[in-house]
Amino acid sequence: MQVSWIGKGLRTGILTTSYPAAQDSALVGARVRITLDPERCSSAVNCDACVKACLPQALSRAWIDERRSLCLRLDLGACIGCGLCVAACPRRALAMTAEQELAVFRREDLCAELVFDFEPEDQ
Repeated sequence: MQVSWIGKGLRTGILTTSYPAAQDSALVGARVRITLDPERCSSAVNCDACVKACLPQALSRAWIDERRSLCLRLDLGACIGCGLCVAACPRRALAMTAEQELAVFRREDLCAELVFDFEPEDQ
């Protein structure tokens, strides 16, 4: 794709695309953004297959509130879109989408958290 852009730029003198006014054909069908379906996620029952498969550590799990809540965090700023986590998820809770708008004003806005609350154990 880049070769065709360079060739077009050399012929016409235009070096940029018209995105976002018009979607470029190179972006159609792209697998860019990972989404998480909370209804399918089984992190609450000790599944961490996606976290183990994520090479850039864009997915993480951590206990919060004195082990009363479990948090699964997806950091789209760290995600490289490799899809290894999608393939590793046994319940297909993760999926790749063609959504490519990732521009945000704050770094925190690229993070999504899924929190599982547990009943406190009787002592």
